[in-house]
Amino acid sequence: MSIITLAILFLYAYGTHAQMDYIPAADSIGKPGEAGDVSRSIKLTLLEYMFLPNEIWVTKGETVSFVVKNAGDRKHEMLIGTHDDLKKAAKTRRKHPAKYAAEPGLLQLAPGEQKELVWHFDEAGAIEFACPLPGHFKGMRGTIYVEIK
Repeated sequence: MSIITLAILFLYAYGTHAQMDYIPAADSIGKPGEAGDVSRSIKLTLLEYMFLPNEIWVTKGETVSFVVKNAGDRKHEMLIGTHDDLKKAAKTRRKHPAKYAAEPGLLQLAPGEQKELVWHFDEAGAIEFACPLPGHFKGMRGTIYVEIK
């Protein structure tokens, strides 16, 4: 690698780390919202093994409709939660892959399937979303930045 490439990689890593230090984890992940309160829809596409987009910005107090499409060839999930909660869910899925819990903030999608998740964001900060299925969690993750406006 050239010195310029290394410098760019360093600046990218430093910039990303600095941004994450600036935005605290949210104290609350929010709660299921009411369809009548939705201020906008955000489309998400699930593929092997990524979310597009994997960064989303919303406003504190906003209720959003996530329209989630599984464009991949495998079953995927989208789960909103804290980092620790998402790690626990992924660990549970590894131990008991056939057992699925119905939990708030969870969508389960077969290949080609599209579903909607309405979510209300009640705290500013950063929260996460991921696919907790075995082998998916490492790469299929994203962040929701909840801003105060």
